[in-house]
Amino acid sequence: MVQSTLITPEPYHLPGYLGYVPQFKFRIGGTYGQTTHKILYSPEKCSSSKLPYRQIDNVGFQEPLQRTRPAQEEGWNNTKLKGCMVPGYTGYVPKGQHFFGERYAQACDNALRSFEKDLIVKQNDEEKLKMVPRKSFVPVAKRAAYPVKPREFGYGTSPYRLPSDHAEKYFVSGYTGFVPRSRELLAKSYPELTHTALNIHKQEQTPKQDRLRRGSTPGIPPRAMARAKTAPPGIIYPPKSGLIPNYTGHVPAMKFKFGKTYGATTVNALQTVS
Repeated sequence: MVQSTLITPEPYHLPGYLGYVPQFKFRIGGTYGQTTHKILYSPEKCSSSKLPYRQIDNVGFQEPLQRTRPAQEEGWNNTKLKGCMVPGYTGYVPKGQHFFGERYAQACDNALRSFEKDLIVKQNDEEKLKMVPRKSFVPVAKRAAYPVKPREFGYGTSPYRLPSDHAEKYFVSGYTGFVPRSRELLAKSYPELTHTALNIHKQEQTPKQDRLRRGSTPGIPPRAMARAKTAPPGIIYPPKSGLIPNYTGHVPAMKFKFGKTYGATTVNALQTVS
């Protein structure tokens, strides 16, 4: 039976084959299949006597190997790692990076077998370690060489809450937060600078806190003190106090007022409307 000239004789590479084909760029005037067929049988190139393709029937595929121990008995409780791993699994396979050049299922199975052996060796070492008799430690001295002084303040206490003479009242180098009264201090290390700045800040805040506790602040009129009180709920424009600066709501006739602070301007804001 004469074979049709329209059919490319086998063997040949299919169009889209991305492997290397020697002398392919020097062959023109034919289809990809015809060109690769001539190259495979060309006596001009150095090639092996074996063809690059062989019958699939002669290749024996091995069945996926089964795990020697179930996942529940291994201690890591992962039922996804089985003997027959499906290609496309994107999870982590223990020791999978050390096995390559095989099918995905076969490589995963070899990796898991090796991992199981490591687990067995680890468990055996742990059992041997448990069997080693332990010696009781005998104290060298009745008292510690360096007695531990009890801490008045626990670890992690804010430097703001520590007393002025405390050795840890400072911020470590690299702290990027705001430290009050630290801009005008120069020519010191950062811990020393922050220690001095915190002490100055504490000295300035102590008289203010005492005056607030007594309920009177010298230099501030009683009307301004009244504005600091919280307005009753449900009232937007208090008649006896002003609004807090940065208030983004509407204030009647606010654009026609100027020359005073925001709090003083917004006192009894509805009086202008009425």
